[in-house]
Amino acid sequence: MLKLLLLAIVFWLIYTILKRYRSSVDQKPQSREKPEDMVQCAHCQLHLPRSESIKSGALHYCSETHRQQHQP
Repeated sequence: MLKLLLLAIVFWLIYTILKRYRSSVDQKPQSREKPEDMVQCAHCQLHLPRSESIKSGALHYCSETHRQQHQP
């Protein structure tokens, strides 16, 4: 009886290990997107992503107000 119980436990462990392995293999690999470049506001020196900045010439700004205030 003890051997049957140990055998059942061994099969259960193998089953759970294989199930976890299979689920990890089935998952899609996580895409590694290139991180976005960060720029600095010419007025307040705040760092922000390039896509969220307002560009005026070669300078970047965090808001339209800072772009207007910083005009030379």
